[in-house]
Amino acid sequence: MSSTSSHNDQSSGFGADAAKDEAKDRLNQAKDDARAAGDEFKANARQTREDLEAQVARLRDDLAGVTDSLRNLAGSGAESARRQAFALRNDVRDAGERYFRQAQETASEFEEQLSERVRAEPIKSVLIAAAVGYVYARLFR
Repeated sequence: MSSTSSHNDQSSGFGADAAKDEAKDRLNQAKDDARAAGDEFKANARQTREDLEAQVARLRDDLAGVTDSLRNLAGSGAESARRQAFALRNDVRDAGERYFRQAQETASEFEEQLSERVRAEPIKSVLIAAAVGYVYARLFR
């Protein structure tokens, strides 16, 4: 019996060592799998970060392009408005000068007509002038 019991002790010792070795192997395998999963996660995270950085860089470039386009549009719009304002100013000035010349011509014509009337009827003109002076004096006294 002692040989059987020593045999059982030996076989159970080998079984425990084998189980222990198997547990170590499984633990090492789990560690390796965890490292591999961690490395894969890091690689995916790095790739995702690089992708996001590239997208942000593209967005910045696009935004800079839009900003430049808006600046150019505003500049050309301002230049167009400036040209229109100068054209309008010139048109108004030309129209004002035309009206001023017409008014001068009309005043000159009226003055000539008045002079001719005074020469044609001097007594009547003096009486009209005296009447206008009298009414003016009465109104503004």
